[in-house]
This record gives sequence, structure tokens and C-alpha cells, in this order.
Amino acid sequence: MPHQGPSLELIGYLASALVAVSLLTSNVLRLRVLNLAGAVFFIVYGGLTRAWPVFAVNLFVAAIDLWHIISLRSRKDVFKLMPAGTRDPLLANFLAYHARGIRQFFPEFNLPLLTEPRCIFILRNLMPVGLFIYTENAPEIEVHLDYVAEDYRDLKSARYLFSRPQNPETFKGFSSFTAVGGSPKHAAYLRRVGFREDAQKKGVFRKTI
Repeated sequence: MPHQGPSLELIGYLASALVAVSLLTSNVLRLRVLNLAGAVFFIVYGGLTRAWPVFAVNLFVAAIDLWHIISLRSRKDVFKLMPAGTRDPLLANFLAYHARGIRQFFPEFNLPLLTEPRCIFILRNLMPVGLFIYTENAPEIEVHLDYVAEDYRDLKSARYLFSRPQNPETFKGFSSFTAVGGSPKHAAYLRRVGFREDAQKKGVFRKTI
């Protein structure tokens, strides 16, 4: 085997790190993408060092990962919105089960303190994967919770929720959504789904309906 310089060792370490990180994520698509990146670096490493078993195995792994990524991206999911009352058992169970994640993104969220909250479950293939809680302050919809389970954070649920053509009646009569970026991660999410930060009120985001 040829001598391995620092640059070759770095490629090997990077490949190993990507594969290790991929195993720590619960999002299937993200796992496949990271695993594919790790396999590609191992292919480069195996080719440069002439470690042909490493090259061949990771070429196979990369092909499998690529196939899964294409399959996941092309899969057609069915989305629906399901209103729920504040005393709905499913609502209480969802909030309890995802309490830790909700606190991470919405540290100020407290359902009992809201006046006349409206609750909507986002169903993906009939599975309740997200929860949207808001209050009506015409002409705005004030968003208090917009949470999606970790395995389904590919923005598809958000795009369905906020798409007026797909939900023409859900927010009829209102002109915009307003939300507070309760955490840096949530603020980044709001920007990705089309919200813009208010120039006069730092941390407040708006999106036209």
C-alpha cells in the first residue's frame, strides 16, 4: 500500500466522521445523505491508497444510499389538516410526548395561557406528525406552536400547511402569519419557509397568506 500522508489520513478521518454522524440522526433522509457523503470519501480514500476492498464496499454502499435518497425524494406523501379541540386526548398526548423538543424550539409556549387557541394536526399519510397552534388576531394569524416530529423535518409539512392553493379555506379572511423566533433554530426555520423578520420588531417574523 502506498505511503499515507497527512492529507490521505484526513480523508479517512473525515469519511469515518461522516458515517458516525449519520448513525446519530433519526431523520432517514439526512442519514442517507450523510452516509453517502462518508461513502464517497471512503471511495476516494480507497482509490488513492489502493485499498480496493474499501473502495469496492463503499462503492456499493454509495449506490444503495443514492437509490434510497432518490426513492425518498420521489415518494408522494398524502397530507391533510385535522382540527383538534384543546381537550382532545390526542393533543394532550402529543404535547406530552414531544415536550422536550417543544421546549427546545418554543421555550415560552404555554397552552393554558392562550386565549381561544386553535389547534391543527398535520397528518402525513394519516400519521399526526406535526402540530400547529395559533390564535386569531385579524387580519393576522398569531403562531404560537409550529412543531413537527424529528423524523419528518424535511419542510414538506410546513410547505403544505402554509400553501394557500392547497389550503384555500383554512386561513380564509386573514392576510398574514406572525411568529416569534423563540430560538435560533426556529428563527432559521421561519426564514426557510418564507417568513421575513420585521424591521421594527426584532425577533418577530411575518409571512403573507
